[in-house]
Amino acid sequence: MIAVLKKQYTLVQGSRAVVLNFIETEVGDDLNTPVPAYNNSTIRYLLEHNASCYFNWLAYFAMKQPGESIKDTDFTTAPLLRQLYARVDEVVAAFFDHFKDTMEVPVSGIHSRNGLVSATPLELFTHVITHEFHHKGQMMSMCRMLGYTPPDTDVSRF
Repeated sequence: MIAVLKKQYTLVQGSRAVVLNFIETEVGDDLNTPVPAYNNSTIRYLLEHNASCYFNWLAYFAMKQPGESIKDTDFTTAPLLRQLYARVDEVVAAFFDHFKDTMEVPVSGIHSRNGLVSATPLELFTHVITHEFHHKGQMMSMCRMLGYTPPDTDVSRF
């Protein structure tokens, strides 16, 4: 199972690379521009939010690593966001190594917003990647609202 999940995550990384390349080459500083239709949120905020989801669920909740905060002002450029996602990739690799033989054994703990939670590592991994794709769609809509035509960011790009 873990080999398939690693391949799946490689597909996620490919899609994410398209997003980050587009933001770096086309969107530039507009990644920090508030979009009124999204409650004045920014593309940068959603990218940070996605990364936080990986850290919160995989590192802090599942692997019980000590938590750290990601400040909104730390990742204001595409190169800094790439560094953030390099850390996400490290967390995912550690998560796969940690749970390689127990992806369907529930992990329980207290989550700050949800209280007592019990979920399998497979469920947690599925949550973080689907969460990323949900917000990726929002970011591409935000790009359109800011006047940019986003590329195809699906996992399969034909």
